[in-house]
Amino acid sequence: MATVIALSVVISVGLLTGSALGLMIIGTALTGSSIGIHVFMSNRIRITSKELAEAEAKLLKEASSSRILSGIRTLRANDSLSADARLAAAARMATEYPAAIVFNLRDAHGVLAPSNWNYDGQLSHIRDQFEPVNGEDPGAKAARQGSAIILSNTDTRTEGLPSWAENAGFSQGIVVPISRGIDTIGVVYVFSKSAELPSLEEIEQLELIVSFSSHSALESGRESTSGQSQPFRIVEKPVTSSSTDSPTATRPIRMDGFALNPESERMEMDGMLISLSPTEFLLMHALASSPDKPISPEALMNRCWSKDSRPAENAVDVAIFRLRKKLNKTSLGKGLIKTVRGSGYMFIPPASIAASPVVAD
Repeated sequence: MATVIALSVVISVGLLTGSALGLMIIGTALTGSSIGIHVFMSNRIRITSKELAEAEAKLLKEASSSRILSGIRTLRANDSLSADARLAAAARMATEYPAAIVFNLRDAHGVLAPSNWNYDGQLSHIRDQFEPVNGEDPGAKAARQGSAIILSNTDTRTEGLPSWAENAGFSQGIVVPISRGIDTIGVVYVFSKSAELPSLEEIEQLELIVSFSSHSALESGRESTSGQSQPFRIVEKPVTSSSTDSPTATRPIRMDGFALNPESERMEMDGMLISLSPTEFLLMHALASSPDKPISPEALMNRCWSKDSRPAENAVDVAIFRLRKKLNKTSLGKGLIKTVRGSGYMFIPPASIAASPVVAD
């Protein structure tokens, strides 16, 4: 205020006296004042822009957290929906993508099969869309590598969308593997019709929801293949002790550093417990019952699948691939199953007990 009064006095004196000095003072004062105002306003604009950017980032973060929390509440809901139906709804909610589809792994057939979807439009054409686990479909690749994959039909640097998703009009997507412990049991897709690639934040949101779903299933003992996902289930009927002529078909097998427990369908390797699917357990049991002897895929198929539920021709190869993936997590497990060209597969006992006989009790 004092500056304004002083400036007014100087201007008045300059005008009354008409002196050059007064006019110079007036010009200098006006210029300085103008510069000061400009600097002040520029700083204020910068501060305002920064505050707006921070506020926007905060709101986006809060919105993202809110969506994730809503997704978690959906996963924990005590309703009649299946675990897959809840996962599809939660995935769509957390990412704000318009469509989410869950595929389950079917060991007996070696494929990923659609289980449930959440979409306002029509997706019934995906009922018969199966992805071989050893194929080149995005879901199969994500399951094998154990990590998320970005999908896009507008960017050649990324993986393309599966044909059934492209036919539905989608252009961008993410696929994330679903795990239970060390097992990969399926994948979840989310799709959008946006022109923008999926962001890292969206990938993290989807992975967080899938991870929470997996932990919840482990804690509650629920499997994602229950409830409403049954219409898409491919029936698998592994052979049990009552349907085989072998008297030792499901008896425990133990040797130093290795054990098979039929009650829990678990394998112990080097002190580490490894969960197996029913088919994987029967395959491991069949191989371990005849160490150092190759067993043909046909023989393994007869031992591990019932005659009225024949799997795909490469089902044994796919199951062996999954077994090896689990075995490789232990030091003794590497090389435990050997491929014998032209003959099949052979169980090689751990190196430290290679000469020890197998004991079935």
